Amino acid sequence: MIIDYHLHNHFSCDSESETSDIAKKAIKLGIQEVCITNHVETFDPETGDGLFSYEEATSRFTKVKKEIEETQKNFPNLPIKFGVELEYVKPWMSDMKRFVDAMDFDFMIGSVHAVDGVIISSSELSSELYEKVTEQYSYSKYFENLYKMVEWGSFSAVGHFDICKKGGYKFYGPFNPQKYKNQITDVLELMKKKGIGIELNTRYMHKDCNEIFPHPDILKWCVEIGVEHYTIGSDAHTAEEVGQNFEEALTIAKEAGITSLSTYEKQRPTKHKI
Repeated sequence: MIIDYHLHNHFSCDSESETSDIAKKAIKLGIQEVCITNHVETFDPETGDGLFSYEEATSRFTKVKKEIEETQKNFPNLPIKFGVELEYVKPWMSDMKRFVDAMDFDFMIGSVHAVDGVIISSSELSSELYEKVTEQYSYSKYFENLYKMVEWGSFSAVGHFDICKKGGYKFYGPFNPQKYKNQITDVLELMKKKGIGIELNTRYMHKDCNEIFPHPDILKWCVEIGVEHYTIGSDAHTAEEVGQNFEEALTIAKEAGITSLSTYEKQRPTKHKI
């Protein structure tokens, strides 16, 4: 079964895609289920800082759910799930827990996009951090934040597990997960304990760092440790990007020993053979 479980539509701060266009592209590619996972946060247009408000997010995602339900009527053979991409910012987490408890999500991605207040998922903004500090500092700090996100734990799967390498490769060279194996496997062990899955994120396989998230070695450690649930997501911000690089990514997954992908309904996972 082929799914795309990381998709942004026009309710996300960085996308203008229509849900219907996403669905059309998925059907064209033979994708059998999709999940719309908009960013929980918005951005200040003047400063670029991330903003999270329980009231704003609840209002916006209520509209997202309504649009998904209306679109689903026109695509009865393509399940369109209601998801969200959460963000770890310590002062937000109490209200974010209240938010996820108030919404009826099928699937929730837990992501970290920042280190020391710098957006490391941005090729441009990440230089504010990477040009000033060592790889050891920035990557270790990232995995420390990721561990804290998993400790919080109110989500289904970790998104783009090693996104620190997206901008970091320009300053530090290719990412070597072996250097951070202890930190990484600590995160994976906690994910296993909490029943949290991991996504195969295909967005940057042929741009920027030119790698799948996570690195193939990390996928192998997932299997060895016993992380149970895997999803795949294009992280598409336009309909044209839906399903990008999936064939190559699934080959990498199989080589790592992954045999299934999971779909979610009301946060309950179901495994499907690849």
